[in-house]
Amino acid sequence: MKTEADFWACNQCRSINPLKSDRCYSCHTPRAIAAVKPTELSVTDTKPPPIVATEAFRSSEGRAVMATIALVLFALGAAVAVWMYSSIVELRAEGESATADRILDERLPFFAIAAVLGGVALLAYGAWISRVVANLPALGAGYPRVSPTMAFVEPLIPGVNLYSLPTRAAEVAGKLGGGTGPLVLIVLAWFLAVGPAAIGAWILRVAYLAESGADQLRTIGLTAVGIFAFEALAIVLGIVVIWRIEGLCRARAGESKP
Repeated sequence: MKTEADFWACNQCRSINPLKSDRCYSCHTPRAIAAVKPTELSVTDTKPPPIVATEAFRSSEGRAVMATIALVLFALGAAVAVWMYSSIVELRAEGESATADRILDERLPFFAIAAVLGGVALLAYGAWISRVVANLPALGAGYPRVSPTMAFVEPLIPGVNLYSLPTRAAEVAGKLGGGTGPLVLIVLAWFLAVGPAAIGAWILRVAYLAESGADQLRTIGLTAVGIFAFEALAIVLGIVVIWRIEGLCRARAGESKP
C-alpha cells in the first residue's frame, strides 16, 4: 500500500506527484524546487510562493540574430539548389541528358552545401530556443515541459522536429504572455512547411502514374519550385516568430528590473 512517503506535492500548483517524477505533471516545475510533503500544503493560503530561478537571466538576442542569419542563408542556398535542380530537370525534358548529367556532376557540391546550411540553421535555432527555455523561470514565466538541453536536441531529431519546432515555440510564447498572435503565426508556418510538401508528394505520385517523358519531368520540376515557394514563406514566418518571442522576453526582463 502506498503512503504519503510515495508522493510529493508541488507548492506552485498544489498537484500531487509520484515520488519517481522529477517534474510536476501539471506545471512542470522541477521536484528539487517545488517539492513539499502533501501534509505541508496550507489549506488556507493557496497563493503559491514566488518561482525560484536556478539560473540568472541571460539575453537570447544574440542567438536570435545567429538563428535569423542561418535561416536566411539556408533559404538562399535552398533557392539556388531548387533552381539548379529544376534547370537540370528541364534539360532532361528537352532531351539534353548528357548536358544535364554534366551539370549535375558539377553542382553536386552545392547541393551538399545547401543541406549543410539546413543543419546549421537547425543548430542555431536549437541554441536560441534552448536559451529562451532556460530564461523562463528567471522571467517569472514558470517552467516548460522540457529542459534547455532537450529543447536544443529536439530540433535536430528528424520526424520529432516536425512536432517539437511548433510546440516548443508555442509553449514559450504562451508562458511569456504572447496571446494568440504568435500561435497563429506558428500554426500558419507549420502548415506552409508541411502541407505543400504532402500535396507535392501526391502530385508527383499522380505524375508517375499518368504522365511520362518530358511532361512528367516538367511536372517534377514545377512541383519542386512550388513546394520551395511555400517553404520559403514558412521560414519567413518562423523568423517573425523568433523576434516576436524576443520582444516578449525583453518586455518581461524590463518588468523584472527594480
